[in-house]
Amino acid sequence: MEEMGVKENSVQETNQAQSSAGAFFARVWEWLKGNFPKFVWVFPPLIVLCAMLLFYKTNGLYPFGEKTIAWCDMDQQVIPLLMQFKDILSGKEGFFYSFKNAGGMNFFGVFFFFLSSPFSLLIVFVDKADASSFANLLVMLKMCVIALTASIYLARKLQKNPLLNIALSVLYAYSGYTMMYYQNVIWLDVVYLFPLLLMGLELLQDGKKTLFIIALTASMVVNYYLGYMLVVFLLLYASLWVLLSKDKKFAGNFVISCALAALLSAVVWLPSLLQYFGSGRTVSLFESLSNSSIITPYATALPTVFSVLFLFPFAIGGLEKAEKEGVLRGILFALTLLPLIFEPISKMWQTGNYMSFPTRYAFIPIFLCLTLTADCLAKNTQKAEEEKENTPPMYALNVILPVLAVAYCIFAVSYTNANVEVMDQYSHSLWGNDESLQSLWGLYAVAFIVGLVIFLLQRFQQVKPWAVGLAVAVFALSELYVAPAVYMRTPAHEVKDFQNIVALSGQIEGDGFYRVKAEKEYSSLDFDVNMMGALGYNALGHYTSLTSDRYMTAIKQCGYTSYWMEVGNSGGTVLTDALLSVKYQISTNKTRFDVAQSDGYGISPTLAYLPLGVITAEDIVKESETADYSNRAELQKTLYQDFFGNADGVTVYALNDASTQNLTVEKRADGKYLLIPDKNKTGSLTFRVTANEKQSLYFDVFDENDNSLKQAINGKFTISAPSKRVSKFPAQKQNGLLYLGEYADKAFSVTVSITEKVAVRSLGLVGIEQGTLTSAVEQTQTLNLQAVKNGLTGSYTAKGGECVFLSTAYDNGMRLTINGKAAELYEVYDGFTAFYLQAGENEITLSYTPQGFGLGVALSCVGAIICILACAWWISKKQAVELPERLETVAYYGVIVVGVLVVVAVYIAPMLLASL
Repeated sequence: MEEMGVKENSVQETNQAQSSAGAFFARVWEWLKGNFPKFVWVFPPLIVLCAMLLFYKTNGLYPFGEKTIAWCDMDQQVIPLLMQFKDILSGKEGFFYSFKNAGGMNFFGVFFFFLSSPFSLLIVFVDKADASSFANLLVMLKMCVIALTASIYLARKLQKNPLLNIALSVLYAYSGYTMMYYQNVIWLDVVYLFPLLLMGLELLQDGKKTLFIIALTASMVVNYYLGYMLVVFLLLYASLWVLLSKDKKFAGNFVISCALAALLSAVVWLPSLLQYFGSGRTVSLFESLSNSSIITPYATALPTVFSVLFLFPFAIGGLEKAEKEGVLRGILFALTLLPLIFEPISKMWQTGNYMSFPTRYAFIPIFLCLTLTADCLAKNTQKAEEEKENTPPMYALNVILPVLAVAYCIFAVSYTNANVEVMDQYSHSLWGNDESLQSLWGLYAVAFIVGLVIFLLQRFQQVKPWAVGLAVAVFALSELYVAPAVYMRTPAHEVKDFQNIVALSGQIEGDGFYRVKAEKEYSSLDFDVNMMGALGYNALGHYTSLTSDRYMTAIKQCGYTSYWMEVGNSGGTVLTDALLSVKYQISTNKTRFDVAQSDGYGISPTLAYLPLGVITAEDIVKESETADYSNRAELQKTLYQDFFGNADGVTVYALNDASTQNLTVEKRADGKYLLIPDKNKTGSLTFRVTANEKQSLYFDVFDENDNSLKQAINGKFTISAPSKRVSKFPAQKQNGLLYLGEYADKAFSVTVSITEKVAVRSLGLVGIEQGTLTSAVEQTQTLNLQAVKNGLTGSYTAKGGECVFLSTAYDNGMRLTINGKAAELYEVYDGFTAFYLQAGENEITLSYTPQGFGLGVALSCVGAIICILACAWWISKKQAVELPERLETVAYYGVIVVGVLVVVAVYIAPMLLASL
């Protein structure tokens, strides 16, 4: 009996323990059900973080390996500019003006085009040698924030579907736009701001302006270029909404909010736009549209939205009986898909032209698709709850649906592994092709079909909402593998070459202003143009969309390599190097590492050097009023004369000095020469050169002074000299004066071979006597100006009237004071700067403020004051500031008219123009 009592007590205790545990887990479950939706926004960024770290781990990427996902514009522009920004944050450089770029240029606009992100501040904690690896973390962190803001937006629509919130938010972070364009990492900031902007617009319908003003201001500050596309979207949104809702109050609030955001961000967009318009990036809108195709480069454009293609049935089908706001987003979804198909519309969405990246706006239709899908699935959940008793169970389909999604995931992974070398064409060249499109379509067409099946089953209520939600969530999981495998794995590369270059940083000792050039462009060794400035050295080269049009003209005529928006660090002559204060050069010639070296690279001095601020022998300001500097060979002679008082050190062998064989030379009315080889023969020009003194010899061929990606003369010439032979010259990244070597005490021939008809502006040889040049340089007076933050300073005692050449790009933002009084700056040599000295002591200061910055600050201050007054009004009156009724009516019709004009300008006119 006692044993039985013990057993009964034991069982009772066990049951009580189980009951307590069950009650505990029940309470936990109830708490999760009640609170999980409130904290659902935590999970999407965590999932993205874990998924990206797993991808990095399995592919040997930093921080688990030595590889970086950086490529294209991230390697060429973003990373070097981040390294320069690190120097600015450490106090080594000014924020307005940098001598590390383009001989000296406005860095303000460059920052707000490429780096204006809170995440850019993290570079202060990163060693320059790790900057390329840091790109992995930068992209991952921004993807996490993209998922976060998407979840915050979707939480309002999917309160009862937290799993769907997580799936769609993660899918936004892994969208085709993010994967294809992450190299322009600043665009990802706009991607994560867009959900907040859209939420702000929806709150604006209820008269709440704050979030919309903040989100729009932040978007314009982060990237004013993509801000243009947001403005197009906003105008379409506002005009359509007032037409659908007849809401005059919204029109008034929209106008007020946009005006405030424009004022608050004016300090950024006003000076930045002025710099953009002064760059070589702008093109004729009429010419761009007239030469446009009707259909976009679809092999590149369409894959941008493939990641959400399986949701298209939900996005479109959910519009049935949709509320006005849903209809609005549906119309906008359609309008933003059109530029993915029609080239002229696409161009107008991108300021009238683009070079690469034909779908910079595609994050808009992607997120609209996700919001419309959320509407559809939320409506389905609500309908199922209302008709719970009438809904058939269909247990088998509820199980089959997630299984079908899992089967697709397995198929997607397997298909990607088998076809990734075709699917990843974009990651090789920035452009897709028919083969890559076909391969991608093979995967996403299946996704679309399965998505359509799921939609139809839920549309006709054959499955439970939880099964649909689970299937969509599983579907989204496939992109966590497919997207990075296609768009990140291929461009991943080791950072060893990058670190070898960074090892050259800080290796030059000594004070004073000097520049460093490259012996040649190291395209095969990862030596991008902007890396010279990233190393901390003043440079002539630069590559961004903001390179000055004036500077590109001047530097090309001086014989340096330049194409598109890139000015190389190579080319020129020993003469121009001296005049432009180039004191050192980086090369791979191991016998010339006189100053410093790293694994594969070294630094050596140039032949001759002049400090900044050269006093000229001739009045180059007056000369520039009428001179033509477009003949590059003759310009070398002119420069020698202007600075040294004679041209004894330069010999020009012009086209007329050459003997011809199998070649006809005709001079055209436009001043160009037409070179015509005899039929089926190779024509040639032979120059006879006599080098009594040691001289540096260069070959010049030059045609159009523009920023075309490819010139008609490219690859047309083969040059044979005693110590050098170069074929297919000029090349895209080698089109300056071609160095043929050093020669002394000999007579020899240089032969130029031509196989097809070609027109040139100038062609010939330039010989510069080294001893004569170095002697002339030693006798030349300079101001020896020194760089300070955002300017230059120095002093010089002059007789009065001396002309000073300043080898920085002429810019209206530069201000000169001599002895505390403003003095005038002049443009010389089609893009450089000059000024005159006064008699006696000259205390010289050059300072730089971006053009339009002062007005931008004033406008932003006005915006800030208005916001403060509006807040004070709200606190005292307990009501928001609104336009009077009459002004609301004006705003109402104004918004409609502007919307119509946008439709005409963006959608109708460009299509008509392109079809003419």
